[in-house]
Amino acid sequence: MTKPLIGVLGIKLPKEVIGQKITMDYVNEAYNKAIIRAGGVPFLIPVLAEPDNAEELLAICDGLVFPGGADVDPCFFGEDPHVGLGLVHKDWDAFWLYALDYALAHHVPVLGICRGMQLINIGLKGSVYQDIKEYNKPCLIHSQKVNRDYPLHEITIKPKTLLHKLIGKDKIFTNTFHHQVINKIGKGLSVTAHTSDGIIEAMENKDGSILLVQFHPEELQDSVPETRSLFKHLVEQASAHKK
Repeated sequence: MTKPLIGVLGIKLPKEVIGQKITMDYVNEAYNKAIIRAGGVPFLIPVLAEPDNAEELLAICDGLVFPGGADVDPCFFGEDPHVGLGLVHKDWDAFWLYALDYALAHHVPVLGICRGMQLINIGLKGSVYQDIKEYNKPCLIHSQKVNRDYPLHEITIKPKTLLHKLIGKDKIFTNTFHHQVINKIGKGLSVTAHTSDGIIEAMENKDGSILLVQFHPEELQDSVPETRSLFKHLVEQASAHKK
């Protein structure tokens, strides 16, 4: 049986090569390694200026990863930009939202990570605080300076959820690299984990085809091996979708 193809949505990365400025379609290789380790085959889906051109590309995907990246433009959840908003790229957002609509329409399983979780929540009519300072409560560190594979803070996982089944624990330490946080919950999603300051760290839908986490499990594959199960679940769902 052929392995499922897992599309990883790319980002645009400006770079200087031999004195020339170019723009690269890019994805962190940690996502690819985690997918391969879980039994899938990863490939990069570039950000296209005209999302409709991506339908044939998305059609070959058995599963999708919405990875980390820049902030989401607040126009997509009906707000003006606030102080504290970081870099935004409306074309990325529009393309990723198109990919989400495609996945929902064609029942393609999805794993959303960090920005990916936030964007999917917005695509399902939710919203985010544009900066963690708007949360208006004392907060833990949510943008760590230590190595990406270092599990800095603890999250509490709700029992009888898919995430709890996959991780197999009530609490687990994870890494953290975000300054935007979930505000309004998107339609069809339920919260499955949070930190001690109340910030939402994971969500999922009822049938488990959408699994969202605020932390970066692709960077924790060795330091927190329980996180491998998130990619394993995606690959298993993608295999079922492939059939």
